[in-house]
Formats: sequence, structure tokens, C-alpha cells
Amino acid sequence: MAVDRIKLHLVFGDITDEMTDAIVNTTDFNDFQTNGACKDILTKAGPSVQSLLKGASVAWRQIFTTPPGGLPCKIIMHVCGERSPSVIKTLAKEIVVQCEHGRYQSVAIPAICAGQGGLDPKVVAKSILEGVKEGVQGANLQYLKNIRIILLKINVFLAFKTVARQVFGASTQMTAPAPLHLSRSQAPSSPVCYDLSSLLASLPVTEDKAAFLVIGDRDKDVFDACTELQRAYDSQCLKESFYSDEMERLTKDELNQLRTKVHSLHLQLEINSSGKWVAKGLKDGVNEVARLMRDALRRQVREKEQDNLFTQVAWCILGPRSIWQKVPKKANHQLERADVNDGIVDAQGVKWTVDLRKLEATECDSGQVTALKRLENLSDFSFPIHWDSMNQKGLKVVALDPQSAEYKTVKADFQRTVLKTVLKIERIQNINLRRLYEARKSELEIKNDPAVGAGEKILYHGSAQASCSSIMSTNFNRNFAGQNGTVYGQGTYFAVNASYSANVNYAVPAADGTQQMFVARVLTGHYTMGFGDMRTAPVRVVPDQFYDSVVDYTQNPTMFVVFHDCQAYPDYLITFK
Repeated sequence: MAVDRIKLHLVFGDITDEMTDAIVNTTDFNDFQTNGACKDILTKAGPSVQSLLKGASVAWRQIFTTPPGGLPCKIIMHVCGERSPSVIKTLAKEIVVQCEHGRYQSVAIPAICAGQGGLDPKVVAKSILEGVKEGVQGANLQYLKNIRIILLKINVFLAFKTVARQVFGASTQMTAPAPLHLSRSQAPSSPVCYDLSSLLASLPVTEDKAAFLVIGDRDKDVFDACTELQRAYDSQCLKESFYSDEMERLTKDELNQLRTKVHSLHLQLEINSSGKWVAKGLKDGVNEVARLMRDALRRQVREKEQDNLFTQVAWCILGPRSIWQKVPKKANHQLERADVNDGIVDAQGVKWTVDLRKLEATECDSGQVTALKRLENLSDFSFPIHWDSMNQKGLKVVALDPQSAEYKTVKADFQRTVLKTVLKIERIQNINLRRLYEARKSELEIKNDPAVGAGEKILYHGSAQASCSSIMSTNFNRNFAGQNGTVYGQGTYFAVNASYSANVNYAVPAADGTQQMFVARVLTGHYTMGFGDMRTAPVRVVPDQFYDSVVDYTQNPTMFVVFHDCQAYPDYLITFK
């Protein structure tokens, strides 16, 4: 189809076969081994690209680019859809813009979050197609000519095909595109099936027929012979019917297997008057097709169970450098069902034997033993992967192991500006406060332009020991503003450097000389200079929008002040002396 002189193709195929200038990879920048488009792309691109992704620092809604590695393109654009339709739409639009800026003439885009992300294909289709439409219509494109949306599963392809008519108009013409690097005359003579109707068209139109001439002395003998022939025929032949939605959920490989079986076993496949697909022919052949369909149905049910469970329960394994990692969906399902006799495979492809009683896993090759944990998400809250299980508690304070990577990271950041002894670091797990913080974060990400977003920063806040329990339970309270000055506004103050918050005026020493300081997540968003009489951040130049925080210096802030209690979260409490 054509959109403002740009050719937009919906392609039922594999994105790693594309020859476009740019290829888009959908990833969470964490799991590169779970089956899906990301794994396929990185396998072909090679380890150099994967190592770049592992070290990537990517802001929300931003596109991270790498060289192509082993892929036959000029650039790979890596995006994270965050399972959010609005984010996917923004990314689709930005992909168009970046391709034009980079002077790329063609781009291949997968169905972002329709596979491992688990979103409804029609929702994904609407977001991507509307984002592409806005990107194309909102710019005077001179370089970008071809946008190819590559869809690996037939049900996703059909969803995009339906939504495309809604987004671009019912009169939109659909054609099955040839590969980008081939002309029409060079296109393969046996194209892949772009939808089920073309599958049907690729099969024999007429049934093979055999004519029998039965001759006998009497009509009864002829009738009996014909009856016996019919009985023998019926005993060797069979019909099986399948619902259309079962066919639509077949993968590309399964569709190709089906087509091969129908051809090689001389079967007939057709649609009957009720809309069902009917396979008929010799019994053994039809049974093979039925077996293929049953296997596909079991796969679909298993994948659906795995997808549903993955949103409810997260099994994690303690990986290298003591960093927790989610196991893939299949292993997650095995652990939850205690189906671990054959072991599990982690996100890096390493196989482990499992002791669920001890919550331990042993690597099959090296014998290394590591820990497992189970996090059960709430309907409106997903646990951060580094948290411990809460056991239905609302608040849990966890003393970190001094040998853990988490402890060492927090300590190193603190001691970058404070030369004092760290006695203890505790992680604060407060479901209600974190839920409110994440909701506020989403608000700012939607309100602000992508370059700024929520502006999440890790900052410091010194406290008297008597106030720590209250902060861990109910959060930082701006009603206490003024206890340590209000030079930049009457809100809650957070320092960029721990050395500022370690001042005895803020981290008030206890009787034994110990001091305490919070490491906080703070949403700074758009900020401006603060003044003492401010009770809220001032209005921006943009109509009806306020700044999200204020600072001491706009060019190189050392202090941030927020006026919204949910705009900060106490992540860790450091006790030092």
C-alpha cells in the first residue's frame, strides 16, 4: 500500500531475511535468549552486537542503534515497547523520523510486543500503523521510500491486514510484496503463503478421480460389487475438519509443513459451507494432518499458559556478579509446575538441575550452585526483579549481604564523595509507595517529551534516626519542609552527592555516633531555578503545564526539590559512621 508516496508493506516472513537499510529489533535490553525475533536477530548479528546491548544505557522511549554485525543491513535500531501501546506508537513514529535523518531508504519493523511481549496483535497493529502514519505525514520525507512490517505468525499478519484497512481506509489495496532486493520478475516462483486464502490457492483445485466400470451378469451382482467397492473406499479414507481460528494461529513453519503434507500425501484441503477447513483423503494421510494440528494446538495452549503465568509469577535465578535474572517463559512454567526432572534452561542457554526444596539450581556442566527465588506479582504491581519475596506483606526491610553486587554498587556510589565507614545497607520494599511512584512516573513520561520523560535520578537524603521508620512506611513528607531550610522552595530536598546529605545538620547523628541516609529514586522531569517562597513548581512556557521540580543551579544542579510526595521513593537506607 502507498502512504504519501511511501510504500508500506505487510510481509508474512522472517525479519532476518530482510535486505533493508535498517532493521528494527524489539528487546527489553536484558533477556537476549528467549525465543523470538530478538534472539533470531542477535544470533545472525553476532556477539559483538549483543555485547553492545548488554552495556547499553537507554532512556525510556529512545532508540538505541548499533552496527549491523552479520545482518545484511546498514544499521540495527533497538527498541523496548514496554508493553505499552502509546510507547509503541511513539517508537514507530520515531523510527520513521530517524530513518529519514540517517538517509536510510528502507526499514524492516517487527510486531513490537506482539510475540514475547504478549500484547493483542490488533492493539500492536493499531499502534505501529498509526505511529508510522503520523511519522510519514508529519515530515517531508526525501530519503525513506519503503517501510516493511515483518510478521512471523499468520494470526498477527491477518490482524495487521485488518487494522491497516481501518487506519488507511477501506479502499487500501493489499498486494503480497516480493523481497526488497528482488524485482517482480525475479521473485521466487513459489512464494510463501501471505494469508490462508493464498494457502488454499496453492493447493490442487480438483480432486484426483478414478473411474471404475463394473460389469456383471445380474444387476444385483453389480450393485453388490459397487457397494463393496464403496465400503472398501470408505474404510481407507477419512475426513477431518478444523476451525479457521486454529488455522490462523499456525506458525509459518507449521503452515509450510501442512502444505507439504497435503501435496505429498495427495490430500484435499478445502473450506466447507460453514467456514471450516476440511482435510480429506487416505486415512493415514489425514491422520498425519490431524496430528500436526493437535501438536500445534498443544503448542498454542502451552504458550498461552506460559504467557499468562509470566505476568503473574516471576521465577528468578542469581546470575553472574550476583545479579538476579528472570528465567525464560518455558523455565518459569516448569518451575511453577514443579516439572523440573529434566532441568531448566536459563536466558543465556545454560542448563541447570533444580532443587525446589532448597531453592537452588546447579549448572550441569560446571557444577556451580546458585539460588532461585519466586516473585508473585499483584494485579496492579510487578515486583522489581532485585526484590525479595514479600509473602503478602506490604513493607519489608532487607539487610543486604555485604558480598552482593547490589551492596557493593550502593556503597561505591556513596563513598565516591563520603569517606566514612558503611555499617549497613538496607533495601526498602514498600509495595504501596512503589506503586504510587511508578504511577507518577508514567504520568510524567506521558506528559513530557521523550527526550526528558520522567527524568528519574538516584539522589540522597539525610535523616535523623527517629524519622527513618516513618519515611520507610509513608514516604518523604514535604509538610516537614523548613526543618533544614527552604532556600529553593518548600518541598523535599535531595542531593546529587552523598557528601551534602552526610552533613550532621541533615543526617543527624544518633547517641552512638551513627548516621543514616536514604538513597532515593527521584523523578525530576522538567526543572527550573527554585526560590524560598515556592510551595509548588512554577508554570512552564508550555500552556497549562508546570515544571516537575526545582534546583539550585539550572546548568549543573547539585540539589533537587520536589513538591509531590509520590515523586520520590526511598530505595535504600545507609547506616554509616
